[in-house]
Amino acid sequence: MTKKKDVEKSRPITRFNIVFINIQLFLTFFTFGLFVWYIFDSSMIYLFQLFLGLTLLIMAYNNQIIYRRKKATILYSVIGVVLLILDLIMYISIGM
Repeated sequence: MTKKKDVEKSRPITRFNIVFINIQLFLTFFTFGLFVWYIFDSSMIYLFQLFLGLTLLIMAYNNQIIYRRKKATILYSVIGVVLLILDLIMYISIGM
C-alpha cells in the first residue's frame, strides 16, 4: 500500500514547470553577472536588486510546486518581496 505522502511526491513534472526551471537558471546566471558588474559599478544596485528579487520569487515558486520545500518557499518569498519593495523605494527616491 502506498501512503499519501508517496503519492503527492510522485506528481509528474509538466512542460510548464520545466519553463520555470529554465527561467530560474537564466535569472540566476544573469543575477550573478549583474553582481559582478555591481562590484565594479555601484550604480547597478537597482538592476541587481530587481533581478535578485525576481530570481528569489521564481525560486519560491519552484520550491512550492516542484521541490515541495515549504520552509524555503516562505523564506525566498519574503526576501524576494522585501528586495522588490526596497528597490521600488530606492528608485522612487532617486527620481524625486
